[in-house]
Amino acid sequence: MDLSPIAEDYLKTIYHLEDENGRPVRTGDISTALDVTSPTVTSMLDSLDERELVDYTPYKGVELTDRGTETVLQLVRNHRLLETFLMEHLDYSWSAVHDEADCLEHYVSDEFTRRLATFLGEPVTDPHGDLIPDSDLKMPEKSPYTALTEYEPGDTVTVEQVPHRDPDVRDYLSRHRIGPGTQLVVDEVSSIDLVTVVPSTTETSVALPTHVARRIGARVVTK
Repeated sequence: MDLSPIAEDYLKTIYHLEDENGRPVRTGDISTALDVTSPTVTSMLDSLDERELVDYTPYKGVELTDRGTETVLQLVRNHRLLETFLMEHLDYSWSAVHDEADCLEHYVSDEFTRRLATFLGEPVTDPHGDLIPDSDLKMPEKSPYTALTEYEPGDTVTVEQVPHRDPDVRDYLSRHRIGPGTQLVVDEVSSIDLVTVVPSTTETSVALPTHVARRIGARVVTK
């Protein structure tokens, strides 16, 4: 399908907002996520609706169609395989790899992606712990990891999945040396929407807003 990278970014944004907030997606949320004006969003949604990639109803919101979802899942597969390659073979850090893959994902062919997946050994998750759609563009039903918010004070866990699309969150976690593979001790789960953890990398308490901690997947460390 001949879509511009900008149009593909709109579809990806809708996909992620659907996942985070449910359907339908408000145009104002798209405007904020992409830092564009509301009239610009409306114009693009009209175009995507004409191509049957979204169902857009003014003042009510927008949803991806099956065709739109398939387009996005191919982009997501491209992106996550590229991230895996860049980290495993070009020594990118987990906090830097997202933006690089964002640029490249629009320009690789399906054949390249197929060969890349074979070369990498058909990985199921990317370096951030996010699931990778398979070659049939089917997404595994659920993450193999448990949200950090589900653990109790005193639990020791290993981080396997980190939120990374928001650069502020990504930078905060990176600055406190919390990333895939980091071992944490859950120190406190407060009533004011904070989870305090102690990373083994620094042994200094770090406060995480609940909405961030909920998106950090981890495995318990067995003793």
